[in-house]
Amino acid sequence: MYTGDYEISGRIAQAHYDAAARLHVKKVVMGECGHAFRSVYDVGNRWVGWEMPPFELVHAIDFFHGLLTSGRIKVKEKYKKTVTLHDPCNISRGRGLHNKAREMVNILCENFIEMTPNKEHNYCCGAGGGVINCGPPWKGTRMTNNREKAEQLKRTGAEVLIAPCHNCHSGLEDIVHHYELGMEIKFFGDIIYEVMEKTVFQKGD
Repeated sequence: MYTGDYEISGRIAQAHYDAAARLHVKKVVMGECGHAFRSVYDVGNRWVGWEMPPFELVHAIDFFHGLLTSGRIKVKEKYKKTVTLHDPCNISRGRGLHNKAREMVNILCENFIEMTPNKEHNYCCGAGGGVINCGPPWKGTRMTNNREKAEQLKRTGAEVLIAPCHNCHSGLEDIVHHYELGMEIKFFGDIIYEVMEKTVFQKGD
């Protein structure tokens, strides 16, 4: 999908669909990556001629949100550091999961600081569409063009930036390093693991 080779992208998606069919699954959960989700939810299916995939496809935010709000995952103690939330293009503008993401932040974290603007109006990280894979001189150009994103992040004063997309995570790491913002960058999965109740099993259980 990054390179515009939709045939190969479609074949890879078909392999996902075929594996799910063999396993008789009802749901496939995609990880915290907007492009991976889009490639099987709204690109691969078109290549094989389907309006929609033949089973439910959900992004990790949808999945985690369900686990947290149903009580299947319980929070032992909320995350203490101040956090802000980046809205990935494919997840927020493309899928409308920005409100669920905020509900999760408020369940998991004590101190949440919104960026301005936010949700579907949040600034892009600039790393989508394969741009993250381009080296010099393109990375330097990307950093120059990301100055406003860096200022947006800096204005929050947050210690931790949650970025629920692999590409955004990498792109934001570049911005944080280049502009010396000193922020940690985490996925939702990282935060959930830190704060959730865990059962310790003894040998023989």
